[in-house]
Amino acid sequence: MRASLALVLLAACSLQADYKGTVYQCGTHGECPDQYACVGGYCLPDSAQGTTCGADVATGDDHSCAVRDDGAVYCWGRNERGQLGDGTTMDAVSPVLVSGLTVKATAVVAGGSHTCALDSAGGVWCWGENSSGQLGDGTLADSRLPVQTKLPGPVTQLSAGDHHTCAVGGGTLYCWGGDDAHQLGDAATANRPMPAAVAGVPSPTAVSAGGSTTCAIGGDGALYCWGYNGDGQLGDGTTTTRGMPAAVAGLAGVTAVAVGNRDVTAVAGDGSVRGWGANQNGGVGDGTEIDTSTPVSTPLVSSLVQVSAANEHACGVDSEHRVWCWGLDYDGELFDASSGQRFAPLQTPLQNITKVAMGREHGCVLTAGKAIECVGWNGFGQLGDGLRTSQPTPQQVMVTDVAGIVAGGATTCVLHSDHSASCFGHGDSGQLGDGTYSNRGTPAPLLLANIAKIAIGPDEACALDTGGGVWCWGDNTYGKLGSNLSTSSAVPVKLPVSGAVDVSVGGDHSCAALGAGGAVCWGANYSAELGIGTTSGEKHAPTPVVMLASSVQIVAGGGQSCSLSSAGAVSCWGSGSGVGNGGAQASMPVAIAGMTGVTELVAHGDFTCALKSDHSLWCWGVNYNGQLGVGSTTNHSTPQMVTTGIAHVSAGSASTCAIKDDGSVACWGYGGEGQLGNGIYDEAHMPTAVPGITGATAIATGDSQACAIATGGVYCWGGDIWGELGDGVVDWLVPRAVELPCP
Repeated sequence: MRASLALVLLAACSLQADYKGTVYQCGTHGECPDQYACVGGYCLPDSAQGTTCGADVATGDDHSCAVRDDGAVYCWGRNERGQLGDGTTMDAVSPVLVSGLTVKATAVVAGGSHTCALDSAGGVWCWGENSSGQLGDGTLADSRLPVQTKLPGPVTQLSAGDHHTCAVGGGTLYCWGGDDAHQLGDAATANRPMPAAVAGVPSPTAVSAGGSTTCAIGGDGALYCWGYNGDGQLGDGTTTTRGMPAAVAGLAGVTAVAVGNRDVTAVAGDGSVRGWGANQNGGVGDGTEIDTSTPVSTPLVSSLVQVSAANEHACGVDSEHRVWCWGLDYDGELFDASSGQRFAPLQTPLQNITKVAMGREHGCVLTAGKAIECVGWNGFGQLGDGLRTSQPTPQQVMVTDVAGIVAGGATTCVLHSDHSASCFGHGDSGQLGDGTYSNRGTPAPLLLANIAKIAIGPDEACALDTGGGVWCWGDNTYGKLGSNLSTSSAVPVKLPVSGAVDVSVGGDHSCAALGAGGAVCWGANYSAELGIGTTSGEKHAPTPVVMLASSVQIVAGGGQSCSLSSAGAVSCWGSGSGVGNGGAQASMPVAIAGMTGVTELVAHGDFTCALKSDHSLWCWGVNYNGQLGVGSTTNHSTPQMVTTGIAHVSAGSASTCAIKDDGSVACWGYGGEGQLGNGIYDEAHMPTAVPGITGATAIATGDSQACAIATGGVYCWGGDIWGELGDGVVDWLVPRAVELPCP
């Protein structure tokens, strides 16, 4: 969807009328209108205002589902395996009705890419991925619509793991689906598309399936676990996978359990919260980063009545309806308006919550008022607020007077015909050059005139002006701004460089080409990437590259730099296979064999590409995601021919895009955030067409996004959590109201 451009002026802030477009900054002293709070420099709603008809909520890897209070089931988010149950495989950014469910649901659970609902008669209905038999209908065929699980009798409780499902009913525990790690509770490892009783848990009352591990509470109050145990998540003091249930020692009177991908959380009868398993990101919640294969206490004084765990994080609701969370929090999924890691439980701002559900990178809550609110990564629309923070196909950007475009990191800039520029996306290091340290979802003017070229790195950028001067701004770690500053700068700072004809920004260093004067580089030099004959220290001011007589174009990558001479020859220096000389470190330029007649160079991370005058494209370096485009993921320390018929090329973090001679665009490499533009979130190891792009004249590729100037204007695709697609959408770290339609 396209964000609304309607604006309304309120107090010290300018806000979107429907709050789905650009997020505007707080006032000078944090002022925001009533019912809005200043969070990270933005005016955001201080509480989500959702519809009030939710009865249950569940989260899968990248989708969410809810039961409405009339028994209807709605789902939203990723849908490539039919897990939304609407008969399609199209993602949904707002809740869609699960079709063909003729019964009234009382509960819903979501696994990796499948969903199941419990009806009022104790029947189970499932839909989505079924490659392991997790739908329980006796087949291995995916279903985009609900199918009834073939249970021998009614059940009262359900739980879904990555590829398996379990249920409790009539004093019996049933499991079905994937069994590669014995998670179905037997000695076999064969998938089982039909439910079967699990022995060894006396009078089970509840079950939790997560990842490839399962735990159940017995009628005796003990907790029994089985399945995958590589991180100690069975709690038995070992890391040995086990097929038969066994009681976790030291736990009694267990009232709640949540199995995540690599850890387990349980509430004991004395009210204490215990955790075990993987803990590098705080998933156990004991205040340490040490894995444990036996239960340890979590420093939480409140008694939890419900818990949910997923991707090395967990949250729980206490008896006073407050939410506590701990673990991995890179996307704000822990409801605390921040990101990072939480090694011990932290109380969130949420109040009056009756249930919390954690997905892989997002979470949802059900309020006492029956509203549903979600937070975290929204790349597939899994927050249900009508937005998404990734676009896997080209989206037109509403910008005018575009003379050029450049991308890097999660920042994008457009150049205008008057040699000014506007930037959008990630800006918390000042890399937008607009005088702020804020992210922006729509273009903001760069505070620099007479711009000839812009180069963007992970957290910093540099520009070449029309007079041959060089300016840099953003993060200044390692002296990357090249101006002997001691801090970062949100406004461009001029470097002591003249006569420059090109500039490039790498991972931790930058370089400028000086034509017949060679080149200069600055920043980190720990991998010889400055080409100054040594590998020691940092240079906080431009330093000449030794033994380089001519440089008309220069590119800076991760551990390497490369230069194009006026004669079309390529020389590189630095470390890693991106140098192109067979893998040896070079502290000064070395000629790259076969790279003559070159007209264009690009580099990013640890790979480099060169376009020759015959329009053949050659790449070399790291290839873990297929970014070299040679049909494999094998690294190459010397140039490899990718394809022919290429007019221009651009390199991103782990992906590459090119304009073909006919004006079409192809991309390859990593596509996990939709940056290949082909509508899917997967790698491509060879050039893959980007549909809908014709007449392309410029291409720009960043870490997670790509943009092209083509027939019809500017188009961007890929990740959008920082606003790097320029469509007015940014990621929020506060809960968003789910647009669940009420009857």
